[in-house]
Order: sequence, then structure tokens, then C-alpha cells
Amino acid sequence: MKFSLLLTLLLLGACAMQPPAQEMSDARSAIRTAQQLPGDPQKADRYLQSAEQALEEAAQAMRAEQYDRARNKALEARRNAQEAARIKQQLNK
Repeated sequence: MKFSLLLTLLLLGACAMQPPAQEMSDARSAIRTAQQLPGDPQKADRYLQSAEQALEEAAQAMRAEQYDRARNKALEARRNAQEAARIKQQLNK
């Protein structure tokens, strides 16, 4: 019983130590999509700038091997980029 619990904890710890490559890729893609959408960039600009800043912070955390922070910043970047895209799409209706 103790062995299986220890093994589970080790596996979970190993997962947390993986670089968040997919999250970084998703954030970059969301930013590109939001940038390419037509619409008034001023209204969405704040979210796009915030997304780009969070992605830069994620990249810095990756270089420092702070993978949890990098993952969180990449997810923040994606959310902000998606909000910018939503704003641009609403303005085009």
C-alpha cells in the first residue's frame, strides 16, 4: 500500500516537472489568431498586450525551469488572447 502511494506521488511529481510545451503552443496560436482577426484593435489591445506579456513571462519561467509558473502564465496568455478575439468578433457583428 505504501509503495503504490509513493509510486503515485512520484509519477504526479514527474508530470508537474514537464515543460508545458503544449500550453505554450496553444497560447502562441491564440495570440496569432486574435492578431489576425479584423476589427478595432484598440478595444482588444489591452488583452493582446497582456497575453503577449504573459507569454513572455512564461518563456522566462521555462528558461528558469519553473514549469508550474510557465504553465500558469501560458494559460493566462491563452485566456487573454481568447478574450481579445472575442472582443474583435463582437465588434464585427
